[in-house]
Amino acid sequence: MTVRGALLVCVAVGCASTVTDDPAASDTVDVVVPVDNGGALDVDGVDIVAPDAGPPPTDASVEDVAAEDVAVPDAGPDDIGPVDVPDAVVADAGQPDAAQPDVVDPPPKPWAPAGPLDTEPPPFAAQPHTLSPTPLWGALEAPYPTNAWWQNVVLGGGGNPINALPYLLKVLSTGLTMSHGAPVIQPTVVYNAFVANLRLGAVTDLTGHSVVAHDALSVTVTWSAAEGTMTAPLVRGMPYVTMVYSNVTPVVATGHAILAVNGQGGPAEVSGDKFTIELNNGQVWAVYANPPITLSTSISSAAASAPFTGTLRAALLTGDAAYEAALDAHKKRIPLGGAVALGTVGDEGTIELQWQAQGDGDLLMMTLPHHRDMMPAPSQPAVKLGTLKGLMVGTTGDWTLTLPLADIAWDAPAGIDPQHLEAIEAALPADADWKPDSWDPYFFGKDVARLGRVALIADEVGDAASAAKARETIKATLTPWLDGSGGKLAYDSTWGGVCSTSGMADAGADFGNGWYNDHHFHWGYHIYAAAAVAKADPDWLAAHHHQVLALIRDIANPTADDPHFTPFRHMDWFVGHSWAAGLFAFGDSRNQESTSEAVNAYYAVHLYGLAADDPDIANLGRLMCAAEIASAQKYWQIDSGDGIYPEPFASNKVVGVLWSTKVDYATFFGNEAHKIHGIQLLPFTPISEALLEPGWVTEQYPVVSQDLGSPLLAEGWKGFIYMEHAVVDAAAAWEEAQTLKAFDDGNTLTNTLYWIATRP
Repeated sequence: MTVRGALLVCVAVGCASTVTDDPAASDTVDVVVPVDNGGALDVDGVDIVAPDAGPPPTDASVEDVAAEDVAVPDAGPDDIGPVDVPDAVVADAGQPDAAQPDVVDPPPKPWAPAGPLDTEPPPFAAQPHTLSPTPLWGALEAPYPTNAWWQNVVLGGGGNPINALPYLLKVLSTGLTMSHGAPVIQPTVVYNAFVANLRLGAVTDLTGHSVVAHDALSVTVTWSAAEGTMTAPLVRGMPYVTMVYSNVTPVVATGHAILAVNGQGGPAEVSGDKFTIELNNGQVWAVYANPPITLSTSISSAAASAPFTGTLRAALLTGDAAYEAALDAHKKRIPLGGAVALGTVGDEGTIELQWQAQGDGDLLMMTLPHHRDMMPAPSQPAVKLGTLKGLMVGTTGDWTLTLPLADIAWDAPAGIDPQHLEAIEAALPADADWKPDSWDPYFFGKDVARLGRVALIADEVGDAASAAKARETIKATLTPWLDGSGGKLAYDSTWGGVCSTSGMADAGADFGNGWYNDHHFHWGYHIYAAAAVAKADPDWLAAHHHQVLALIRDIANPTADDPHFTPFRHMDWFVGHSWAAGLFAFGDSRNQESTSEAVNAYYAVHLYGLAADDPDIANLGRLMCAAEIASAQKYWQIDSGDGIYPEPFASNKVVGVLWSTKVDYATFFGNEAHKIHGIQLLPFTPISEALLEPGWVTEQYPVVSQDLGSPLLAEGWKGFIYMEHAVVDAAAAWEEAQTLKAFDDGNTLTNTLYWIATRP
């Protein structure tokens, strides 16, 4: 049985690479989250409402160059809360033949959390970080985002690209440079090279820039000049790139040659509120001015001759008249940012993107493929631009996405095939009698989560001794992490998060944990193990709830009302999946490798909420898990007919590492197929049934199974291939599993057999 109810959270974010190896409620309750540094920016006469505010090597292979000069680089047994079932109407005793009506369950009610999961300081020793925020962060204060899509704006020198979708952007000292072009397609990589197609800047020198606000859907950057400012609200899905000028003389520049502006070639003065700029790379851009302005053109720029207060908005044209007409019609409505409202009702989740905008008319924004799977058809179908994540299509109006929530809690829905029960029971004692032998947060997490799976399987088959044995080992080894006696964890008072102490001391240690890389992977395993213990040991839960909750807040805090953690450290609600990379700058921007481990993290949050009888935690984890699954199936799992990635890359059937600006058929720890595919499978738990669609496995398994004869294939990876095979052929997989001699450090014989024996 699973959680019934609904979760509705208005999220206004307040205040940024994976390198792993291997209720009772009324109809609707709106919880509006205030922020510390939002409000209105009065830009010298132009009122723009700001969005709610809230050194390993870098990959700098993609440079800011002209297109012609680009060098191509290579649910558990118990429900949460009471169930309101109307009393049956009993027939009057004197009328024994009276009909008795059916008992009907009431429809699920919307449900909303009362506020943050917790506001108490985390129960770990606080210490400052050795890395401090740079001036690019402006006046923002902790807790800071550490895995946001726009993180490159504030990391290092801030010059690496970000992907606002549909445009790539670079926030530079000279202004805002934008790029859009067709992806480069190779057999093992698809990427967007950054090309300086157009820049919105100033004629005079700019004296500095910084982030002034951010929220769940945007970041706002301001540049200073001697006479005024420029401000750019960078919003996901914006079809125009907007710069707000306040007493600054604008320039529109390019890395190409300008052939004509509004049909006039050569140096010329052109006036108006729309400028059609033809470039020698074949592109045509529209620049909208409000109020009208006069620009003097040259071979590579169009500049004003006097300070300007107003807006310039740039958009790439495609040659489609209907597309351009839509841009003309919606040019005055400017997106500034937004919030995300999350909800669940029964087995359906909702993700509402609530755009903040100003100006006349309807707001035009652009949808990704997974948005269109979850919402009505776009209202502006002529507005189309291709991106690395597939075709984006324009729409106006409501952005409410609906998605199914997996009806999976502690155990596999189908139960164990009776013919395999004895083998599972036989494997349990040995797997329960095992001790973790890793002590970094990632591998130790896999160790204790492995024991958590054993304990839960033992519960299901009634092996109380093995269940108790596994749980006692988890408690003996996990508790020192949680109670501080092992000195493993600290609260980083600089950025605001729970980190490993060794990771804070060394950026290269613990897979970058101290620099906020992969926290959802690491803490997801710890939370899973804690859930497995808490399910059966309420005393342990009570003694360690505050500590486990701190780990949950670190990766899944849903609100800016928590003063100690940034909201949704990893989850990007626009693209629907998480990002890693932490406080490391990369030329290809954010990335995520193992989406299956991200799914595991939010599944673990859901399970812990069930164990703790906490609907806030349970519903939040369930919805985050569903979102991650939906995006994994769209952007990592390549099915024929998806149309996201072209051939020949699509024949790989899976993405190994998904970056903001490229996708790799590779991993950070090797390029063998079994690693690339396997890292999108592990760990196998009941939620894997929702993640691994049989249709995709049917297409993907023949690719990865080619490695079964490779001498480089370790037994652990082989086990994952066999477990995946069970999705489409459980009988064959059962026989294959009998040949395994060893297992991945996060897996066991018990779990392997259980997974195969519970396939539908």
